[in-house]
Amino acid sequence: MSTLMIYFIKVNIAIALFYSFYLLFFAGDTLWKLRRMYLAGSVLISFTYPLLTITEWMKQSLPLQEMISNYSILLKEITITAKESSAYNFTTFFYLLYASVSVFLLIRLVVQLISVFSIHLQSKKAWIGQTEIRQLDKIIAPFSFFNKIYLNPSMHTSSELKEILAHEHTHVRQLHSFDVMIGELMTIICWINPAAWLLKREIRQNLEFLADNQVIESGFDAKNYQYHLIRLAYQTPEIKLTNNFNVSPLKKRITMMNQKKTPKTGMLKYLLIVPLVSALIISSNAESMLNSAGKAVNEQTPPPPPPPPVGEISDQDVIFMVVEKMPQYPGGDEELFKYLATNIKYPSDAKEQNIEGRVICQFVINRDGSVSEVVVVRSIAPSLDAEAVRVISAMPNWTPGEQRGQTVRVKYTLPINFKLDGEKKG
Repeated sequence: MSTLMIYFIKVNIAIALFYSFYLLFFAGDTLWKLRRMYLAGSVLISFTYPLLTITEWMKQSLPLQEMISNYSILLKEITITAKESSAYNFTTFFYLLYASVSVFLLIRLVVQLISVFSIHLQSKKAWIGQTEIRQLDKIIAPFSFFNKIYLNPSMHTSSELKEILAHEHTHVRQLHSFDVMIGELMTIICWINPAAWLLKREIRQNLEFLADNQVIESGFDAKNYQYHLIRLAYQTPEIKLTNNFNVSPLKKRITMMNQKKTPKTGMLKYLLIVPLVSALIISSNAESMLNSAGKAVNEQTPPPPPPPPVGEISDQDVIFMVVEKMPQYPGGDEELFKYLATNIKYPSDAKEQNIEGRVICQFVINRDGSVSEVVVVRSIAPSLDAEAVRVISAMPNWTPGEQRGQTVRVKYTLPINFKLDGEKKG
């Protein structure tokens, strides 16, 4: 699996977890400012936490170091199917389809931005009291976008205009359009994830709760304000991207305005974010944590014996489980898996007998990078075992591992999953 795909999976898992946490702990309170920080922050954290590393911290984790020292390096499992080329074609098709939908959503966003710009060109600067607006002469629902408020003053009474301006000015002053853009970009990248769309909806609704609350706190009558919202409910927002005065659902907005305020002690529950983010970072760094712990263990062990002179390498050389600089297949793990997927062939007798399962092999990368001592530590069938050993034995030379500046021998474990994928015979 490519690094980009692993990153993408981690991002989507985090988005789903953050949304689930929101429903469980925060969706019912009236701490709208904290909710805004949580909702926008959860998107930003989801995209950044896979990039964070904690290897330096792991060097101090002695229990994990001791655990790792007892195991050889385990490479990621690779699945070999009887229709490897079809699987590849399906994967390519999926990538193309996914990218196509993302491009479509991006184009839609650009079109909406162009529409806002077009409306701006049709508007003219005007003042209502001491508030600058962009005045329009056509029928349009009031809205704001970044630092501009757009409306047709002739459509509203004086008291209604004051409520609208108090509402929209909150969006402008608190830069709510940035949150809106964060939600839009999230769904463009993660459109396949239902939690992303639900999280975007919550971001938009919470911004309206903030603006409604500001109107009420400014001294306007709550009932009159709610009736005003209902009267404007028939006006469909012209652009979904903007912060609209009468954005739906009105019922939920009115409910939140009448809801009893959450006490300040309710802020403490937002500390639950700390263990959630910590768990995400630790799980994301699982692989690097293992390597880091292994390296720290080796730093505490006595130095290895000096390497024998060239030409006198023997089977008695020390075999390391983890070293400071691990061996590397030419081109990295991705190229290694491509090599295995291309060269391993599903044995015909195993297909005829409907045999599938995981073969686990161990092998040693020598000081010259060659592969030797390939053995099967978990067997499924003779033909599957033999095929795994054959291809591993024929691998090109690796870049050898190093310990304290000396090339050394390192042992690896490789699981290979043979799967028929629907080819079984009844």
